[in-house]
Amino acid sequence: MHPTHDVHVRLTSTLPRLLCAAAIALLVAGCTGGPESVQNPAEVLNRSGQSREHYFDAIEAARLRGVDDATRAALRRMIAADGYAIDARERAFALLYDTDPKAVTAALENSLPRMGDIAWRERVCALVAERGMQDMVPTLIRAWANPATGFTTGFALSERPERIALGRIVGENRVSESLLQTMREANPATQANLRARCWELLMKSGDEARLRALLADPAQWSGDGMLSDLARVATELGPMPITREEILWARKLCEPSRAAFFAAARDALAAMPRERRESVEIRSLPIAVAARVRRPELLTAEESALYAEIEARTKGRRRASPDFTGFGSGFSENLYEQRARAHWSDLAAMVLALDVLAEPALVRHVFEQADRDREDRTTEFGGVVALDDSGRGELLEFPPRSKNGDLRYESPQVLFDALYTGLFHFHNHAQKYENSVHAGPHMGDFAFADSTRCNGVVFSYLSADLIGVDFYRYDRFVVDLGAVERPRG
Repeated sequence: MHPTHDVHVRLTSTLPRLLCAAAIALLVAGCTGGPESVQNPAEVLNRSGQSREHYFDAIEAARLRGVDDATRAALRRMIAADGYAIDARERAFALLYDTDPKAVTAALENSLPRMGDIAWRERVCALVAERGMQDMVPTLIRAWANPATGFTTGFALSERPERIALGRIVGENRVSESLLQTMREANPATQANLRARCWELLMKSGDEARLRALLADPAQWSGDGMLSDLARVATELGPMPITREEILWARKLCEPSRAAFFAAARDALAAMPRERRESVEIRSLPIAVAARVRRPELLTAEESALYAEIEARTKGRRRASPDFTGFGSGFSENLYEQRARAHWSDLAAMVLALDVLAEPALVRHVFEQADRDREDRTTEFGGVVALDDSGRGELLEFPPRSKNGDLRYESPQVLFDALYTGLFHFHNHAQKYENSVHAGPHMGDFAFADSTRCNGVVFSYLSADLIGVDFYRYDRFVVDLGAVERPRG
């Protein structure tokens, strides 16, 4: 046999075995060495994005050798932060709970209400429920009340994983009682947010009658600042706040500095038909007061008459529909299509908006501010549309709380202080003169309205001399009121 041919045969017959050995070596190199191979569990657990097997080995190593402070901190990070496989996080949860259950509660206290990993959020709530962690009740309440991406659509309030866990811990038929008890027992000074969240969940779960009964009995709220303020608003004015922001709003109206407004609101509501008076919301109060000042007939006008006035006054005005591509359907800004959803508060608010935006001085200010906004690339501009001491419309400008780019306006607290008695929260979409694709409120604005439940308007450039006006409030209710022209001279 030819030598070179012999070598070729031997190499050919050996190659499969060499490849197989190499493949096995690679597999061995890629596998973990078990718990004994982990020198420092905390170091492994602190690094996100690794294979679950590495985490399994590190967690088992910690279980066998004992959990030191560094490892405990790493386990807390695993159940609170993103970047870990769910089954690895579940093992971290189990080890931390077995060795220091209070550390689990502490890790989830701030992270669960804002947790973005929905799959882990559901699983960790189930783990909490399986262990009957009673001390997690306040955290579950705050997380349940907090809107979260992924639960906005497709999840009813009763289907949220936090609600399911709460029911399993306290008893399915005692969830309302647990919310009420937590609200009553929470510290008014240090747990005001938790108390407001309990109220909000009770209202959204259909327990308004229970809360009204509570507020109707002074013995139940004597000495409780929040409940005494809400009792005063409910008794003297009628509306019940729903969200945390509305609770703060109602309480602000009870402050001595707003006594004149409170009295004016009481007088305005007294002039309304009973059925209308009983249906007003917190946001209705500034509208009712302004109507009493400018157009008292609005307080008793038929809703059909208000609708007809808005339709007549906006007919022929230029309108623009924003681009909601990628956000689904159901975003009509047409008055006719929104008619069935419109309350007296909406219709009266739109009439008042048309009234003040017929005043040249106010419109001139709107354009002057929008011009400045167009030149400023650091933020959108915003503020409050209100009435001055003479009953004329005025634009109150407030610098943003922080500047986060030209597509966002961060409302400062001083704006809310003015909005409690003002007509509308406003902000501009004035990045360029032809901005019709962004005319009107968008997703962030809808979320803001759902949280605050205030009345809002958006001013959007449609051309250098035209600004579109859109009225909006919670539940994605929007009506395009058409464009106003830049005043001449």
